[in-house]
Amino acid sequence: MYFTGFRCFECGKLYRPDEDLLLCPACHNLLDATYDYDAIGRDLDRDAIAARPHGVWRWREFMPVLDDAAIVSLGEGDGPMLRCDRIAKAVGVRELWVKSDANNPTGSLKDRSITVSATKAVEFGYKILSCDSTGNKASSVAAYAARAGLDSVVFCPDDTPVPKVTQALYFGARVIRVRGHYSQINAMYRKLIHSGAVKWYDCGTDNPFRYEGKKSYAYEIAQHLGWRAPDRVVHPANGGMSIVKAWKGFGELKRIGWLEGLPKMTGVQAANCAPIAKAVLAGANIVTPVEKGPTIASALAGADPGLLGNRAVASIRESGGTALGVSDAETLEAMQLLASEGLFIEPSGAVAIAGIKRLVAEGKASPDERVVCVVTGSGFKDFDQIASQVRIPEETVGSYEELLAAAQALG
Repeated sequence: MYFTGFRCFECGKLYRPDEDLLLCPACHNLLDATYDYDAIGRDLDRDAIAARPHGVWRWREFMPVLDDAAIVSLGEGDGPMLRCDRIAKAVGVRELWVKSDANNPTGSLKDRSITVSATKAVEFGYKILSCDSTGNKASSVAAYAARAGLDSVVFCPDDTPVPKVTQALYFGARVIRVRGHYSQINAMYRKLIHSGAVKWYDCGTDNPFRYEGKKSYAYEIAQHLGWRAPDRVVHPANGGMSIVKAWKGFGELKRIGWLEGLPKMTGVQAANCAPIAKAVLAGANIVTPVEKGPTIASALAGADPGLLGNRAVASIRESGGTALGVSDAETLEAMQLLASEGLFIEPSGAVAIAGIKRLVAEGKASPDERVVCVVTGSGFKDFDQIASQVRIPEETVGSYEELLAAAQALG
């Protein structure tokens, strides 16, 4: 076992690996999983790990799990890593790769982390998984609860896209729709969980076990690129967990001698709800809540990312990266660029493409960079937004002659 416990980001207090924790009991700040990296570097071979069956759990030694028999998996991780030369040309960089999580079991990035929290729920003996969510996390929690034979309860804004709510319900979740935007729901949900009024396993914002699943981005990207870091990783950001943990993952590989170089971590938010970007661009260390404005990128509608947002700012700065907010118009253009490569991606995932295009245009990213853009959810997750951009033909044909005439009209 290489997982050694937790250390508080704020006060530095250490905790045992078998403790059922959310925030630091001493100061109520975020916890970070610790590992015996000397032993990992000594005992493991990167090529042997890479040869294991695909998925998040091929990196088992880097995950905070004590009992392999408890692992709850649906085959998540190892989504396509596609070199997209047309998109690279359109956004103005030398080389661009798209890392897609649309192929995950429930169609989004959340499966990378919920597989870990569901596993810990089994280890700790819980019967019910719960979360607050803009939609994707709810779907994932419901699916992994079903896989583990557990129940699930999820809290979503009342304007959550119908496909996401439908998916959670179909997997058996009890869905509670809440009036208000996501940050308001998050505050109420966290109060409920920390009150002890319910005995559910929280798969939400404060769960430090769940966070670790997102490190798998770094491992997969590094392996695919021959253990050389890209110049930049661009990732959509709501709370910023993926940025924090991908940066940790790259650092782990560097520490044990498996990786050459480190990437600039770049977070992209919706311009009308961009508290992390606002803090980064202002040179602030603390993220201040913003007023949520309308955006088609509904999964990025976190107006107050809280403590995790502060960690995202720190990770972006440590890496030499940046953050920005992009408009709905830029996001729609990015979705079309992805479609030109055969990728069907929801607005909240497509913002990564919009972000790198803007950075290059503004001279904040070099055209010579090798860039990896993570796109985080299938277009089916927010289908109405995409359906509104196309027109289904009204005309029909009813005979071969009509079909032939229609085909010839197309040239």
